[in-house]
Parts: sequence; C-alpha cells; structure tokens
Amino acid sequence: MKVMLSKVRSVVLSLIVWCGLGSIPVLAQKWDMGADFMIGLPQNEFRDKIRGEGYGFSGHFGRFIGDSPIMIGANIGYLNYGTEERWEPIFTIPDASVLVRTRNNIFMLHGFARVQPQEGRFRPFFEGLYGFKYLFTETSIKDYYDQTLASSTNLDDAAASWGLGAGLDLRLWEGPGMKMDTGFYDICLSLSADYLWGSEAQYLKKGSIVPNPDGSVTYLVLRSKTDMLLPRVGIRLRF
Repeated sequence: MKVMLSKVRSVVLSLIVWCGLGSIPVLAQKWDMGADFMIGLPQNEFRDKIRGEGYGFSGHFGRFIGDSPIMIGANIGYLNYGTEERWEPIFTIPDASVLVRTRNNIFMLHGFARVQPQEGRFRPFFEGLYGFKYLFTETSIKDYYDQTLASSTNLDDAAASWGLGAGLDLRLWEGPGMKMDTGFYDICLSLSADYLWGSEAQYLKKGSIVPNPDGSVTYLVLRSKTDMLLPRVGIRLRF
C-alpha cells in the first residue's frame, strides 16, 4: 500500500508541475480555476461505518490542450465528517477549564482529465480522476479565546482513490482578456458531482475515542474501503 500511494503521489505531483510550468508559449494556453463547496456522502461499507456526511471545500486548476476540448489539471479538497467538543478542568486549577476539540477529516488530492467544450454559455463536462485520500483525526486543546494550546494526531491513514465526475458550467459574466490579444475570460457557476472509489484505510469517527476511568483513552478504530459521492457547487474563472 505504501509503495502504491508513493507512486500515486508522484504521478499527481508531476501533473501539478506540468500544469504550472507547462509548454510554451503560455499566451496560447487557456486556463481554468475554481473553488467549490462540497458535501461528502460515504458510500457502501464506508457509509455503514460512518453513518453520516461530511462538509468541506475544494479547489482546482487546469489547462486545455490547445484548441481541443481536453483539459488536464489537479483537484485538492478537504472534508470534515465529525467534530466533538467538551470542556475539561485544568487539574492544578479546578476553577479553570480548557476546550478539547476532536475533528475527523479527509484531505484529498487528485489529478484529472476532463472533456468539455471551450466555448458556449452552457458547458457540460465529464472527467476521470486519480489520486489519494488522507484520513486523519486530530485533537486540540484551546483556551476561552479559541487559541490552540496543544494538538496531536490521534490516527491517520491514506488510501488510493480514483473515480468519475460530471457537471455543468453556466457562464454568468464575460469580459475582456487579462492578457492583450488572448481572447476573453469568464466567470461561471458550476454544478458537479464526483464518485470516488477508494482502497481500504483505518480511521476514527465521532464517538470512536472513549475516555477510561483511569484517564487513558480507548480508540475504536474502523477499517473499510473509502468510496464517496461528492456533490459540489462553486465558481469558475476561465482565462
């Protein structure tokens, strides 16, 4: 698994570098950037384990290959699928307390290849994605001003991830190009969804950290494949 994920990271990072430092001349390229609000809906055995959804955000950048409808790029995302908070007294100061916050998170990084028209007010698209999910649970101690006093990662694991997506960009505004004589750029509303299959990983969920009477804790570690459906709504900038 570690060897496979290392190869996945290498491929995705190479794709990012290619997009960022790619072919010359730059003025001949057409770029696409965007940000989305995202809902994470676990699927299959992942849904049976977590029994809830996650919320987060994502962003991407990509570039069309010449005048073709093919875009190559990378997508990065973050989801929180459960947060617990409780106030605990400071042992040496019984009349003072700190906030203990535990968050269950998923970080995602995928390279993608997309097919989409470059022109038109309505631009549907289909894409394939490949990358990884990083699942981690962290606990932090905060004061009354929400300043972090200490934090630690309770459990983390990574899973290979691949999938398919589809969506529609609706042009809201079009203006003159950012670079002289390079056409136009526009702003679009985007509605889309990705279905991501995922290999097995270990993770925690809300309620998985159980305090013991002696002050220690027990981790109820879960393990399953990490399939997810990710509906998104966001804004696109093309130039």
